[in-house]
Amino acid sequence: MKKNKQTNESTDIIIGEKIVASFSFNAYETGALDAQLAINIPQDFHDSEEAKNELNELISEAFEASKDKLSTFVAPEK
Repeated sequence: MKKNKQTNESTDIIIGEKIVASFSFNAYETGALDAQLAINIPQDFHDSEEAKNELNELISEAFEASKDKLSTFVAPEK
């Protein structure tokens, strides 16, 4: 059995003292990526440029993790 190594990351987006959203992703050694965004306090999240900017940075980091994994992936021979 071959294991698919992965990178897992989870981050809370905090405005003031409130967790307004959470973003998590898994980047797999094949370059596959799955991500989840949970907006906990919609009004505070959508009213905050800081929250939107942080989310953009987190998404960029997820894409980079996927690209990094893919760049070192060697497909198994059949």
